[in-house]
Amino acid sequence: MKASLNHQDDAGSGQAGSALADPDATGTAAPALRRDWSDWRTWARSPLIQGALALALYTTVWLLTGAHEIVHNLSDAHLTQVSMDPNFYTWCLRWWPYALGHGQNPLYTHMVGAPSGQSLAWVTTVPPIALLAAPATVLVGPIATFNVLTAIALPLAAWGAFVMCRRLTKQFWPSLAGGAVFGFSAYQMNHEVPGQLNLIYSLMLPILGYFIVRWYEQSISTRAFVILAGITMALQIYLFLETFADLTGFLAVSLLVGLAVAGRASRPAVVRFGKILAAAYGIAIVLALPYLAYALAIHPGNLNAPRALDLASLVVPRPATVQGVTWLHHLATEPQPVSAAGYVGIPLLVLALVLAVTRWSSKIVRFLTCILVFAFVASLGPALDVAGHQVVRFPWSPLWNMPILRNAYPARLMLFAYLILAIATALFLVRHGKLLWLRWPLGLLVIAAVVQDAPPIGTTAHSTVPAFITAGTYRSHLKPGEIVVVVSTIGNAGMLWQADTNFYTRLAGGYINQAITNRSDLPKQVQSLAKATPQSIAKFETYVRHDKIGAILVDGRHEPQWVGIFRKIGLQGRWIRNVLVYPVNGCRTCHGLSPAQIGPPQPAQS
Repeated sequence: MKASLNHQDDAGSGQAGSALADPDATGTAAPALRRDWSDWRTWARSPLIQGALALALYTTVWLLTGAHEIVHNLSDAHLTQVSMDPNFYTWCLRWWPYALGHGQNPLYTHMVGAPSGQSLAWVTTVPPIALLAAPATVLVGPIATFNVLTAIALPLAAWGAFVMCRRLTKQFWPSLAGGAVFGFSAYQMNHEVPGQLNLIYSLMLPILGYFIVRWYEQSISTRAFVILAGITMALQIYLFLETFADLTGFLAVSLLVGLAVAGRASRPAVVRFGKILAAAYGIAIVLALPYLAYALAIHPGNLNAPRALDLASLVVPRPATVQGVTWLHHLATEPQPVSAAGYVGIPLLVLALVLAVTRWSSKIVRFLTCILVFAFVASLGPALDVAGHQVVRFPWSPLWNMPILRNAYPARLMLFAYLILAIATALFLVRHGKLLWLRWPLGLLVIAAVVQDAPPIGTTAHSTVPAFITAGTYRSHLKPGEIVVVVSTIGNAGMLWQADTNFYTRLAGGYINQAITNRSDLPKQVQSLAKATPQSIAKFETYVRHDKIGAILVDGRHEPQWVGIFRKIGLQGRWIRNVLVYPVNGCRTCHGLSPAQIGPPQPAQS
């Protein structure tokens, strides 16, 4: 779609090699030229060689800088569990090959939320990634596999954007900068920290853009485009349905903007593209039908409120990066801080503005500018918030109460804004007759702003999984298929342990997502013991008997302050390789407590 607007740009507005002047970007296939492959310069200009070089550069630089803590010790080091997501996605990597290998429905599990189980229809279990990585999961385990997947996600996203920009510009260095803007954007970086595989594996979007450009150039047939685009969108459905829904809305708006910008002569081509894209959607829906049919038959939970973009986040980086800039530091340290995943930076905004002003005669620039503004406005959600304060509610705010939109996060539409900004960066850096002196100084400022705002990726020195699990000791103290409760200050520790044991036991509890399991990975009858009362203790005893809980496992290195309540109510446990194991035995030794007997919370005693 974006490339279709290159046609009929003002003659002489760019230099040779630019997407705005290259013969391949005019809508007519360039004549085939014989290449002298004995010349190293021919190899250097090859898209395949340049794509491989870009991926190598992105990966090397990233692994030596931002991700070095992840790859330092893949078998032990693990992302710091600041949220429950890392251990959930580690669990997902083990779940898909396990479920298919045992003939189980992968969209419903009895392994968590036991004994009844949990539906995974509206949960982002990333099956394409889990299945592609299944050999590694089987060979080296889910933790090391998760670490590798997390480490390479951003370079892959950057590479996808590079491939698209390279096809548009036909130049390596501008495309390399454009790929970095997308792959290492604040959106990608801030979802990398908690290991959210469904969000950081976003390369399907630029790959789809690449196919669109190839189709417009007539370097692939319409049939090939429909098939390739359909497969790409189907993969995105399985990766994360919300991103696919956002993509659908974004493409619809892009078609409308394209009709407005293209001009009378080019509008039939835009209409034709819309019909071809609809055919690709048909293939995507057919390929994703098994999942969609199952998911649509189940009512999803509702989130509390949409998470929208704060307008100030476009220019406000993380507090640690703006110590010397008073007004930015003040905004960054507000009681209600702006979204870190929405940071664009002043240099990149200036670049987009300069590109729009100096090259407004170009249809692709007008197109990109219009949909960039749309992406920003849509990301704001139902209201305009600036530095944590609501300024005005938009007239279209009721739309966010609709069944589909009310569970969406408007701020996630910024992913598309970063993709547009990546293209804008590449186009801006292509040699052009206006403001040549400004190109690379501003481009370097853009990259510097991206690098400066990169959040630190924390890891633990060693795996958070205790020797009770890693050494296989659990097999001597737990029965296969036994229902256990895992108590730890590490979020979703139970799902991590379960994945590492290849589902030896079933887990009572487990955090699936906010809509289904709220904010705790413990069953509510267990979580209520954190502030124990005689009533909550009685409910706990009933729960243990009714749901046939076999054992409670307390993480010795990360035990909550309140776990001493288990000993007080009569459970007898013993320490085994950094885990306090309480065989529940139907809670036969349990007894009630008075408020005086409960007292203040106490840790378990070794």
